[in-house]
Amino acid sequence: MATDVAQVSEPALDAWGRWEAEHADVLEKATGPQRVLLEAAVRFVAVIASQPLLLRMAAFFLLHAGMGLTAAQVGAAVGRTSHAMRTVRGLSVRELLDSIWAELRRHRQPKLHPEHAGPIAKFLVDHPGCAQPEVVAFIASDLKIDVDVQTLRRFLDTYGLGVLRPDRAAKEQAPARPFRWGAPTSEAPSSSCLLRSR
Repeated sequence: MATDVAQVSEPALDAWGRWEAEHADVLEKATGPQRVLLEAAVRFVAVIASQPLLLRMAAFFLLHAGMGLTAAQVGAAVGRTSHAMRTVRGLSVRELLDSIWAELRRHRQPKLHPEHAGPIAKFLVDHPGCAQPEVVAFIASDLKIDVDVQTLRRFLDTYGLGVLRPDRAAKEQAPARPFRWGAPTSEAPSSSCLLRSR
């Protein structure tokens, strides 16, 4: 039993005592099983307080647990307003998941990955005169990935596939220089070099 207490973080233990003192009115209206659930929720929230998505999910599960917890009780347990909890209570499981996915898409991962460079390069070689919307259509139909033209352009630039497009290759046919920032080189000696006499 001592090991179980040692594994629980100290803030989670302190959180219940502090919460119990601050929300005595909420606890008065709670039944015995609701008090147990509220205590577990408060300790859990103390650990995940920095994760808003987990807080939203915890509130959703508390409100839909079938324990009869009110929006005010759950709001106090997760540190949100009862108005916000009424909004969460009105969500279906599908709506909750959609809201979480919407939140995660703000930090979305790229749709095109390095393994897609090969099939896209093959398509560009097989269809040298194709326009970008045609490449986007190929990606949607064959790779089952929905991208826009801007995403495609960044992908082509990242993996050097832009040279496979004739219109871009023509723009990049500028005279080659050994260094991008240097002056053009020539075989003639510079004016600052003195010729050595033999």
